[in-house]
Amino acid sequence: MKVEEIEHRIKVLEDIEAIKKLRATYCYLVDAEKWDELYTHFTGKARLDFGPFGSFEGREGLKNFFGGVVAGSLSFAMHMVHDPIIEVKGDRATGTWYFEVPSTARAENRATWIAGTYEEEYLIEGGEWKFDFIKAKFNYVTPYDEGWVKTPGI
Repeated sequence: MKVEEIEHRIKVLEDIEAIKKLRATYCYLVDAEKWDELYTHFTGKARLDFGPFGSFEGREGLKNFFGGVVAGSLSFAMHMVHDPIIEVKGDRATGTWYFEVPSTARAENRATWIAGTYEEEYLIEGGEWKFDFIKAKFNYVTPYDEGWVKTPGI
């Protein structure tokens, strides 16, 4: 194997690890409601598609979703993501993740389960990987005490 091939393979592995760190950082920042810091991890034209919770675009869209919809809906959340499938192609990449979010619905002060998949697109901007698109597909949003079999929600 040529040195260039080894360097390319190492670069792809480093990119995958950077994207994993980006996703983990997102989880911590959303759960801590550190919105301003969270926004720095998105491109300027980032888009969100959270199905029944709406679609959002650009910096103002991010603020409306995270600072409005998320903050208004959940008083507690603990995002857990796993089983990533990440494909890197130069300065672009895609990722698919499972997510599970034990949470508290603010209005009812009720424990809930949220689970599904994220389908994401990333770009390198300013030398760093950033989110360019996140689509959340929900398998369920359900009260903790009822579970997803009895009340699958979405």
